[in-house]
Amino acid sequence: MIHRNQLRTRTNEDTISNLNASYDQGDLEEARFDEIMDFLTGDFHPAFWPVFSPHRYTISKKSEELKAVMEAAYGRIDIAMTHLDRLIGDSNHVYHEKRTIADAYAYVMSLWSLKTPKPYDQYPNVARFMKSMSEDSVVQAVIQKSR
Repeated sequence: MIHRNQLRTRTNEDTISNLNASYDQGDLEEARFDEIMDFLTGDFHPAFWPVFSPHRYTISKKSEELKAVMEAAYGRIDIAMTHLDRLIGDSNHVYHEKRTIADAYAYVMSLWSLKTPKPYDQYPNVARFMKSMSEDSVVQAVIQKSR
């Protein structure tokens, strides 16, 4: 067991190695996947709410004020898109090198960035991910059925 006073004297790498040793690798992977899904559902998705429903963030009905609400969201969306870009990294998936529900969720929400001044093609890893997803036959079939 690592005590608080030991944490102060060890490097982060040593601490993480010791903590990891006490957990099953499956638990760590599950926690990492949950962390990614928490980001997608709790940060990424809500960042777009003011773009689609600006009236929820003001009592004004004036178009210039509704537009200001939408514009205020662009910074938060950029932060979320930048984080997604880092998550994807050199792969074509959000979580490791495998397709998960996180890919489908990130794909749809990244399409929403087309409604902002900085769409997904401005994030190199997201752009590559989106191209790969767009070319996938299953994704194409789902899009075709949804039209």
